[in-house]
Parts: sequence; C-alpha cells; structure tokens
Amino acid sequence: MEFLSMEILGAWSIVFFTICIFSYLFGDNPFYKVAEHIFVGVSAGYIAVYTFWSTIWPNLFG
Repeated sequence: MEFLSMEILGAWSIVFFTICIFSYLFGDNPFYKVAEHIFVGVSAGYIAVYTFWSTIWPNLFG
C-alpha cells in the first residue's frame, strides 16, 4: 500500500511540473521559475553525486 501512495505522489508531481513548464506559453511567470529552478537544482545535485561516486571515491579509497 505504501508503494501505491508513492506512485500516486510521483504521478501528481509529474503533472504539476508539466503544467508549470507549459505555463511559460502564457508568459514568464512564478510557476515556470519554480519548476526551472527545481530542475536545475536536481540536475546539479545528480551530477555532483555521480561525479563523487564514480571519480572521487574510487581514486581516494579504491
């Protein structure tokens, strides 16, 4: 049952961010800015963690 709740939460977040991105068609607005900042932050965080575990960690401890 817990897994189903996470699926529903994920689906609604996808819907929310899709609507936020498409709201740019009506002009630059706060919803688009929030979605854009979250996307950039998540992307930067992913790259930082990936670089750490694939490059830095093996060179220090491997």
